Amino acid sequence: MSGYSDPFEYLKGVTLILEPQLRIIKSRGGADDDIFQVPLHWHEDHDEIITVLEGKLKVTLGGETRVYTPESGEAFVPRGVPHALESFKGVPCVATERTNPSEFDTKELFFRNILSIPGNLSSGGLVPVMQVLYHGDGYPVLPIHVAWLEKAFVRILGGYVAPLLGHQLKYKSLTEARA
Repeated sequence: MSGYSDPFEYLKGVTLILEPQLRIIKSRGGADDDIFQVPLHWHEDHDEIITVLEGKLKVTLGGETRVYTPESGEAFVPRGVPHALESFKGVPCVATERTNPSEFDTKELFFRNILSIPGNLSSGGLVPVMQVLYHGDGYPVLPIHVAWLEKAFVRILGGYVAPLLGHQLKYKSLTEARA
């Protein structure tokens, strides 16, 4: 199996292509299209490298927000640093994301599981989303950013409450996800 996926259209006008060690996000930028938006979160075990290939992308890193374009170079997101991404309404954008260390690559599995939650992320339910974050090295930034509290929040809801309520990840391995 090659590991390359057909594009997932998870928002109107926004697609995601999963390749080994690379995610490609394409926002069409039409007047009626949704914007690509990733809320403020952080990772404990990996860094991310974001590269804008076309258009522009707003990247919030720590407390600073900057607009990246193809001329800007890579946005390096160190592990432990809160970050968010957002495209601009009406502006096409193509960006890539990869992880460091490169052998840390659970991102494809993370995206396949998060996109399999019925509804969208806002209506799919907090508990199933926390379960995917628990298994995917992701922690949301709460209104008062306290890392140990955010980790406890994800561990309790995603690691304990979700299974008790009968929630299960759709995919437990990439082999299963790609079948």
